[in-house]
Amino acid sequence: MKKVIIHLISDSSGQTVKHAAKSTLTQFVGIEYKEYNWPMIRNKELLREVFSKIRKRPGIILYTLSNSELRNMLRKFCHDLKIPCISVIGHIIKEISAFIGARTDDTLEYNCRLDEDYFDKVEAIDYSLRHDDGQMLGGLEEADIILIGPSRTSKTPTSVYLAYNGFKTANIPYIHGFSFPDCLEKINNVLIVGLIINPNILIEIRETRMNLLQVAEHSNYTDFKIVQEECLQVRRICEQQGWPVIDVSRRSIEETAAVVMKIYYDRKKYKF
Repeated sequence: MKKVIIHLISDSSGQTVKHAAKSTLTQFVGIEYKEYNWPMIRNKELLREVFSKIRKRPGIILYTLSNSELRNMLRKFCHDLKIPCISVIGHIIKEISAFIGARTDDTLEYNCRLDEDYFDKVEAIDYSLRHDDGQMLGGLEEADIILIGPSRTSKTPTSVYLAYNGFKTANIPYIHGFSFPDCLEKINNVLIVGLIINPNILIEIRETRMNLLQVAEHSNYTDFKIVQEECLQVRRICEQQGWPVIDVSRRSIEETAAVVMKIYYDRKKYKF
């Protein structure tokens, strides 16, 4: 059986290039491929880090990069290394644009098939819903990712988004004056990520929620000092345990999830 190494490089979550690679590689019989994912590559420093990894394990490059300077860097690197460098959607866009005389967007749509990935995704979504907001602590060692952080730091929607991409994700809130469950420190081989946010933004989010629920009384939930301490304490705990922290103040759910996935891939799969 022929073995092939595939490097997938993207400036976003990497789902487009990942699906395209799978759809293409399943057309070949008698090959075994090892896939390396490099999402959120948005500057030269990150791209150079990827180059250093690829030099150790050269293979076919598939990419989706919107920045022309990064694309040129990648092409030159592949030319010098004499390895294939393939834009997943570039050729298609070029051909269609030339034919119809118009530009198109970069959105690709894939049909949903009842394959193994589909059922893995369903299982991940079911797991994440059952382990939302600390509802269930049993089975945390089965998670791929655990998100921790103060209430209203987008843990639930980020968990659902990650689950939709096949990651079993649990999330546990930090409540002022209480400790995280002891079992977290004993869990191995699970990525635990702390989510924090600017206290002023968090207070605004919480006040909006309280207004929607028609709760008028003042509480620790929106007290600045308490809210600030919640974020500081989550950061302290993560630093003590060596868990990464992401500030979600100016990030969309998709951007937060993409950063989490990049950390996951870097730690779990791409250690040469």
